[in-house]
Order: sequence, then structure tokens, then C-alpha cells
Amino acid sequence: MSGIATMPTAWVWIHILAIAVATYALRVSFIGLFSYYEVPEGIKDQMSLIPPAVLAALAVPPLFYRDGGFYLSPLNPFLIAGLTAALVAWRTESLIGTIVSGFGAYFLVTAVPIA
Repeated sequence: MSGIATMPTAWVWIHILAIAVATYALRVSFIGLFSYYEVPEGIKDQMSLIPPAVLAALAVPPLFYRDGGFYLSPLNPFLIAGLTAALVAWRTESLIGTIVSGFGAYFLVTAVPIA
């Protein structure tokens, strides 16, 4: 035996089902709650900030961290691609342009050998 503990397949599916039920219950509770009560404007304003904050929390760390450490270098292809995409998004507000420029910058930087 390799020393790695394994979980029976049935337990894995039970855990997945429990997490799915909990997630569904949490979402339905908010839908049900907000269908009966009017949400104050202050809370609505604050809730509009959640999607950009989540997107930033998911997208920004991979630009700066590699192999468990901070990687701020002009040779970091992810940082170059991310900054290129951010610049294009800011100037053009085009989703397709942002995606194409980010991927293009990444592939250009990784394809060109740097001494």
C-alpha cells in the first residue's frame, strides 16, 4: 500500500450530494427571502460589488504567484498577458478583444525565446 488513504466511492458520492443539497438550499433561501421582503437600496448597492470582487479574487492571484511564491518579473508571461488584456478591456470595453489580446500576448511571449 502506498500510504495514501482512500475513501470508498459511495462516500465520495454522498459528500458530493450533501454539498450540492447545501448549496441549493443556500441559494433557494435567499431567493425565497428576497421574494417576500424588499431589499434596502444600501444593500443592493453593496451587492452589486460582489461579482467584480469575486472575479478579481479569482483572476489576479495567478498573475503574481507561481510555484507557491510571489513572481513579479518582466518575464512572467501570465502577468504580461493579464496586463495586456486589462489595458484592452479598459480602452475598448470589448470582451472578445480582451480575450483575444490576452491569449495573443501570452502565446507571443511564450513563443518568442528570451535569452
